[in-house]
This record gives sequence, structure tokens and C-alpha cells, in this order.
Amino acid sequence: MTEQSVTPAPPPSTPPLSDTRHNAVEAVTWPVRVAAAWAWRLALIGAVIYVIVKELNRIGLVVFPFIIALFFTAILHPVEVRLRRLPGRKSFSALAALLVGIVFLAGLGYFVVWQISSHDKQLADQVTQVVDKAKHWLETGPLKVKSADLDKITKNLSNTIQQHGGQLISSAITTVKAVIEFLAGLLLVLLTTFYLLRDGNVVWGWFIRLFPKASHARLDYAGRAGWHTFGGYMRGQLLIALFHGTTTTILLLILRVPLAAALGVLIFIGSFIPLVGLVITGALAVAVALLEHGATAAVIVAIAIIVLVQVEGHVLQPFILSRSVDIHPLAVVLSVIAGTTLGGIPGALIAVPLVAFLNTSVKAMHRGPPPDPQPQVGLE
Repeated sequence: MTEQSVTPAPPPSTPPLSDTRHNAVEAVTWPVRVAAAWAWRLALIGAVIYVIVKELNRIGLVVFPFIIALFFTAILHPVEVRLRRLPGRKSFSALAALLVGIVFLAGLGYFVVWQISSHDKQLADQVTQVVDKAKHWLETGPLKVKSADLDKITKNLSNTIQQHGGQLISSAITTVKAVIEFLAGLLLVLLTTFYLLRDGNVVWGWFIRLFPKASHARLDYAGRAGWHTFGGYMRGQLLIALFHGTTTTILLLILRVPLAAALGVLIFIGSFIPLVGLVITGALAVAVALLEHGATAAVIVAIAIIVLVQVEGHVLQPFILSRSVDIHPLAVVLSVIAGTTLGGIPGALIAVPLVAFLNTSVKAMHRGPPPDPQPQVGLE
């Protein structure tokens, strides 16, 4: 039996550089590739949104009045539809609906100003008494602050005001500028609301035609769904605000708190910002009750505000808004906080309606319109 010669194996050769690179790419797992793909796309979307928001902020005098006009249009649209039954052109029904809204808001504003002006002396006396009581407590209470120290603080405050008189004048000029911008924005709101009530279909049809024809039906369906949700939210929030304002006014009248009706109107307005608005305006009602009737009345009003917040979150919103708005309460809270952080009070006012609109529109966009060869363009 002869031995077979064994040929030694050649030494391993170094793989080409292209193979090494290929192996390195293949070593990246599929989940990491998916995460990387999502990461740069989300970063790009975030950058685009940031640039858009920055640019819109530069023309805030136009953007914010337009958004407020959308709010008024959503609330007044059912009124305008009913007024179309009257004889006359469509401009008449739009103008009549707008006048209804103007009269309502002007009445609220006049009532608040009248209430404040008729009770200003009483409130000033109450504030003076509170200041005197606080000063007396600081002198005789556990802090034992000397009267000379309090007088020194008061004198320093007066000197500071006198030394910065120029800044106060500058602030006054800024205030005048803000008033002018407010009046211009108010005029823009009224004009935009009128034209949206009268020519909403025309505006929406023009917007749809900016996109490719193949997407018209899907965009129209998504816009209709979002507008239905937006309008339902605004009208539902109006009912909730009326409930809060009425119940708070009745409670303050029972406690004989001054400015009860005016505070009820402020709570009505603040209730359009879900949860947070009621807390802020309710704190003002608590402060007035404390000034007028002491801690007991303030505690009663505070408890009432807390109860109303709970009723809004657990009863009114699910019952009134559930038919048109499908948003979890946590999403409402997070939206309000994010809107307040990014845009202050205007951001908090816009946040929840915007989230409701986008939530419904995106769902409708994915679902697609029902089979209909002739899509209707409009938001009726």
C-alpha cells in the first residue's frame, strides 16, 4: 500500500478591497439600515418644517389672522348655510353670518368693559386693603420685618420707576404699535372670514388644482374629512365654553363676587384653550373672590374650577366631541403644552384644532375616497 502525497493548502490570500467593503456593508444589519433611512428622512422633514415655521413667523400678522378667520368660519358656517334660504345673493348670507359673529363678540367685549369700569373703585379699595393687610402681617407676623425696611423697599421701587421713565415711554410707544397691528389684524380677520364664508368652495378648488390631477380626489376627500373634524371641534368647544362660563357666573353670583358676569365671560373665552385656559381664567376668579370675601370664598371657587376641569376632560369632551374628533385626552394635553411652548397663547389656541385636523386628514388620505368618478371640490 503506497502512501499518497498530500499537497499542502496554499496560504490564505488577502481579499480584494472591493470585497472587504462589500462585507462591511453586508455586516450592517437590516434593522440598523431601516433606522438610518428613517433617521435622515425624519431629519429632513423636521428641517423643512422648521424653515416653514420660521418663515411663517416673519409674516405672523397675516398668518395668525388667517387662522383665526378659519376658526370663525368653522363656527359661523352652519349659520351661513341656513341664511342661504333667504332671498338675495350669496354675499348677503355670508355678510349676515359675519354680522351675527361681530355682534356677539362686540357684546361680550362691551359687557366686560362695562363691568370692570363699574367696579373699578371697589376693586381698587380691595387691593389697597390687601396690601395694607400684607404689610401689617410682614411687620407683626413671624417674619418681623421692620417698618423702616418696608418703607425703604417702597422708596426704591418709586425711584426705579422714575429713573426708567424713558423705558416706560418706549413701552408706551410699543403698546401703540401693538394696538395698530391688532386693528390691522382684526380687519384682516373680518375680511378673510367674509370671503371664506362666501367663496370657500372657490378657494378650496384653487388649492386642489395646485396638485397633480391624479391626486385631486384623494386630497379633496382628506380635506373634507379634516374640515368636518375641525368644524365639529370648534362648535363643540363653543358649547363647552358656554357651559363653563354659565356655571361659573352662577356660582360667583351666589357668592356675591363682584365682576361675576365679566369673569364668566373671561372663563368662556379661556375655555377655547382646552384644560389650560379654564385653569388660568379660573385663577383670576379665585383671586377676585379672595379679595372680596376672603379665603373661604376663594377655596369654594377653586374647588368649582377643579370640578369643571374634571367634567370637561371626562364628560363634556368625550360626549360632545367624540362624534367628530377622535383624539385621546393625553394627545390634547401634550398638544396644548407643545403649542404653548412654541407659540405662547396663540400656539395653545391653535394646537388642538390643528392636531385634530391633521389626524383626520392623514387617516382619510391613507383610506382614500369612496369610488366616485366625479369628485366634488369644496368644503360644504
